[in-house]
Order: sequence, then C-alpha cells, then structure tokens
Amino acid sequence: MLASIDDFWLQFMQGFSFVMRCTERSKLLRVLVCCVISMAILNIVWLLFGVIKAPIKYIVTWRLKTKLARQPTPINIVRSATRRTMLGRPLEWNYYDKLPLAMLLENNGSTVILRICCKWDSVPHLSGGGLAGKYHFVEACFKWGAEHSMDAQKCSLEMQVLHRCHQGSVPYECVAVSYLFAHGQEHGPLNQITESLRCVAHPNSHMELPPFDLASLMSSFGSSFYSYEGTYDNGGQVMPALWLICSEIFAISAVQSSQFRALRGIDRNKIYWNARPEQPLGDRCLSFYTF
Repeated sequence: MLASIDDFWLQFMQGFSFVMRCTERSKLLRVLVCCVISMAILNIVWLLFGVIKAPIKYIVTWRLKTKLARQPTPINIVRSATRRTMLGRPLEWNYYDKLPLAMLLENNGSTVILRICCKWDSVPHLSGGGLAGKYHFVEACFKWGAEHSMDAQKCSLEMQVLHRCHQGSVPYECVAVSYLFAHGQEHGPLNQITESLRCVAHPNSHMELPPFDLASLMSSFGSSFYSYEGTYDNGGQVMPALWLICSEIFAISAVQSSQFRALRGIDRNKIYWNARPEQPLGDRCLSFYTF
C-alpha cells in the first residue's frame, strides 16, 4: 500500500515539474496553470469551511435550545413572591410619540404582527430602567388568551413588544415588553389594530395601516413593572428575551377579543387560542422594579 502511494506521489511530482518547466516558455500556459491552482485552493478552502460550518452550527443551535429550555415562558406572576428592586433611573421611552413613515400588519398563520418603517435616527427605543443599552423597537405581536397571568388571574389578550439592542456587550440582546388586557370596556387605541384584522384574516396576508404613533397604543411606564428572563415567540421564531411586564391590566371589549379569534391559521381554521402553556419559574428571579 505504501509502495503504491510513493509511486503515485513520485509520478505526480514528475508531472508537476514538467508542467512548471513548460510554463517558463509559455505565458498563456502560465496563466492557465495559475487559474487551475487558484481554483484548487478555493475548492479546498470551501471544503474545509463546509466541514467546520456543520459542527459550529450544531453547537450554536444546541446552546440556544439549552438556553431556551432553561428559561421557558410564560409564567404566573405571584406578586407576593417578587423581589423588589429600586431603579437608578426610570425606563425611558424614546420616539414612541413620533409618527412612523409606514406601518404593516401581518397574519403569519400563528399570530398577528405589527411592524413599522421610520427614519434611522428616529426609531423608537427603550433605555434606562436597568437596561445596559438602547433597545430598538422590532415588532409587536398579540396572544389571545394572554400568556402571562398575575396571581393566577387569566387575561383575554396580551400585546408583546419585541426590542433588540445592536450593541455586542449587553447581557440581553432582546427585551420584550408585555401588556395584559382583561374583558371590560372597549380599548379605544386598540381599534387601530382590531378594525383592520378582517383585512388579514387569512394566513400569510398583510396590509399597510394608516400610520399612528406607537405611544397611543403602548402606554409608557417608567417603573412598577415585573421582569424575568424568558423567551419570545412570534410563531415564526423563538429567542431568549428579558421580559418587562407592565403591572397595569388594561380593558378590552368582548367584540375586540372576538376580532382576534376570527383570524385563521396555517390550517385554515380559526385561531381561537394561540397562547403558550404556563411554565414554572424554577430558580429564576422575578423582580418588581420601582423608582
């Protein structure tokens, strides 16, 4: 076996030496040989990249799944069991009162998602409130019935607002703000969403909304909120997130609730319920922030 390998290597080197001698006499042949060698090196690099990429992707996916499994959402917030924490400065809401250039409402087959388009220097974002950086608005999705509960009180709807920080040194890449709605009187600002739901009744449908400022829909709060490490799920992707849950429970009418339940999912059936099941808090810390 070794003799065959030595013989092959000797013949290869003799052939390679012959080709290199020929390139000294022909510029065209020299160019062709350089191209062949370059392509060979490129193929080797791509082969090595493919070999390395697979285990790296597996490790990253495994770490993400492990992290998600350790901090499941949603939870029941037991007010008496929270750890009270004083903030150095209140949570600040920047540019939420600015009118975006455009707004898009989408039914992705699992939930309805609100996204906006605005100038790069006026993207709504959160800062302060114990956050280590600026967290820019990404989207808002809705869960009916609500995912989180307070002292076992179940709500009818939950608006979950995802924010992301693009600074690499922060402990949390994503922050999700939660608003809970219980049956009661009509919630006027929410009509900006509910009155357009019939236009996105079917899965994978979307429509452009008349722009309105997010502050009219999302009540700002500087303190008096609950926080814990969990996960955000918009039906298309799941990611680790730090939750900030508004302590105030808002009202929503039965008619408004029914408009969400009229939306249809991927299976073409009505989505009567899209909330995830309640999960144990485990050894995670549930904090109540005041200022």
